[in-house]
Amino acid sequence: MRRTKVRLGRSILAAGTALCCCLGAAGEAKATLGGDVASVASNGQHLVAATRVLKLATGELHILQVPSGIVVHEYLSPSGAVYAVTWRGARAPDLRELLGPYFTQVAHRDAREFAGHHRLSLVGSDLLVRSSGHRGAFVGRAWVPSLVPSGVNVDTSIE
Repeated sequence: MRRTKVRLGRSILAAGTALCCCLGAAGEAKATLGGDVASVASNGQHLVAATRVLKLATGELHILQVPSGIVVHEYLSPSGAVYAVTWRGARAPDLRELLGPYFTQVAHRDAREFAGHHRLSLVGSDLLVRSSGHRGAFVGRAWVPSLVPSGVNVDTSIE
């Protein structure tokens, strides 16, 4: 029984570390939550990512397709602030870069706060993060409630 608990604890800690630490090599997704449209353009150039921009009723959606297969969606408000970021791909992106100054709220969480082996659900100070994954398939989203434009329903508008 004790071995199982130790093994489970190590698995949760490993999942937390994997989600919180820099997993990617240089060139992984680096969209910064809370950044502006200039940072989005810089990210696209740095990543050599194919970029598309879609106009939304509540701002813009910038889609970055990284050569490694990771796809990052950056949601910009009409004022130009990145209020939400989503990701999906064969591996997790570098969350330190993806979340920018908000990353410290994730890094300081206890491993017991992870809901399962490969899940993170975090409610921080003006930050929400939902992430899950396993080898070959990672997805997640993070948003800053104070930056979300009025009229945007995060549950239905951010994939």
